[in-house]
Amino acid sequence: MRRVIAATGFATLLAMIGGSASVSADSSRPDLKNYQHVFVIMMENTGYDALIGNPNAPWTNTAATTYGLATNYTGVTHPSQPNYIAVTSGSINGVKSDNDTAINVPNIVDQVEGSGRTWKGYMQSLSLCTTKLDHACGNQLYERKHNPFVSYQDVQNSPARMANIVDLAQLDSDLTSGNVPSYSFIAPDQCNDMHGRAGQSTDPCRFANVQGPGGLIATGDAFLTKWVGKIMASPAWNGNSVIFVTWDESDFTGSPTHFGFGDTSGCCDAEPGNGGGHVVTIVISHSNHSAVTSDVAYNHYSLLRTIQDGWQLGCLGFTCDTANVPAMGAVTGPQG
Repeated sequence: MRRVIAATGFATLLAMIGGSASVSADSSRPDLKNYQHVFVIMMENTGYDALIGNPNAPWTNTAATTYGLATNYTGVTHPSQPNYIAVTSGSINGVKSDNDTAINVPNIVDQVEGSGRTWKGYMQSLSLCTTKLDHACGNQLYERKHNPFVSYQDVQNSPARMANIVDLAQLDSDLTSGNVPSYSFIAPDQCNDMHGRAGQSTDPCRFANVQGPGGLIATGDAFLTKWVGKIMASPAWNGNSVIFVTWDESDFTGSPTHFGFGDTSGCCDAEPGNGGGHVVTIVISHSNHSAVTSDVAYNHYSLLRTIQDGWQLGCLGFTCDTANVPAMGAVTGPQG
């Protein structure tokens, strides 16, 4: 563990994170928590080095020195959609593109409901769609590829389950009323997830508008400031509740106009030769207030396994490979 860094320049911050003491032991621990609430916030297409030390991402950098930081976390593959499938079903299950798909496989919804718990998918700008199966809405603000639940046939075919996929605006009232599900998956729209969209040069959400105070990184960071703050100020932030903030894949490599998949690193049963690259993953634990880093190799399968182990849900796909897919107990903190 390390002390919280209160105030420092971002270049110094980067050096301190890189050189801080870390936890390197495998976290296959029997004391993973029985979480009250789990929140997963999935950001987009931004590499670790593009964020850590970036002055346009003050929340991300402060959180990295305050909570749990996985310094060796990678996406499972490229492009986006397979990573969303991976983090909710334990495998990409044959999904290798961003095309609309429907797959008949066990998933986290089955496990959560089977354990008597509740869930919702909070999708920003979903309210702009005509149906919940639309490919894109609001001039690419909402993209189906960032909503894994509609790709599962046993969700598509269930009106009750489809009713649990809602616009992010619903989270405000759920937090206020205390009607927060056990498992909440939050996907910002493409203006707020650091991804961007195709558009005119005057569009603040366009792909090329990455850096600078008004860029996509700054806008996404402000989204995290707002919504993590709302969660932590709500009655749902109690007991062993936890927030996972992660990025689906490493895409941005330092040039405001380059969006190629230059980083294909991976671990933990990632796609051979096409890992998702090095990304930031921050874990905020209500019952553990210490700043800690882990350099254990984790990926989206590890995140899913951590939730499964904490709730004793069993495993799915590669989360069953406990020899190669460690749970993230090193950054979720001790039993609360």
